[in-house]
Amino acid sequence: MALKRDKHDSIFSELVRERANWCCESCGRDFSTNHASLHCSHINGRRHTSTRWHPLNALAHCVGCHRRLGEEPIQFTRHAEYEYGVMTVEQVARAALHPMKIKPWQKEEMYQHYKQELARIKALRITGMLGRIEFAAPDWYQQGITLRMGEAT
Repeated sequence: MALKRDKHDSIFSELVRERANWCCESCGRDFSTNHASLHCSHINGRRHTSTRWHPLNALAHCVGCHRRLGEEPIQFTRHAEYEYGVMTVEQVARAALHPMKIKPWQKEEMYQHYKQELARIKALRITGMLGRIEFAAPDWYQQGITLRMGEAT
C-alpha cells in the first residue's frame, strides 16, 4: 500500500530537487524546465518516519534512474554510498530501523523550517550559485536521528 503524500513530503521533495539544482544525481541530466520528471528518491523508504524527511536519506533522480535504481537495490546502495559515504548510508539505514514518533506540532515546525531552507537555497540560486547546495534538518529532528544512528551499534 502506497503512503499518502502530504505537504511535508512535498516541501521535502522540492527541497531535495532544488538542492541538486534540478539535475539527476545519477545520470546528470538537467530537469530545470521539466520538474515533474525529477523525483525525490528515498534511500530508505518513506515508511520509516525516523528518516523520511532526513536530507541524507534522499537523492534527486529522474524517472528512469529512479525506476532503474529502485529495481536494483545493490546499485542504489552503491550510488548512495558514492554520494554520501559508506558510513553515513549505514548509519541512516540503522536509524531507519528505529521508529520515531513525530508529534503534529513537530511536523509543522519541520515544514516551516524546510520552507525557510528552500527560500534560502532559491535566494542563493538567484545570486548565481550553481551545483548542489546542502540543507539542514531541524535541530530536534537531527538530534533524534543522531541518537538512532548510534542505537544499533
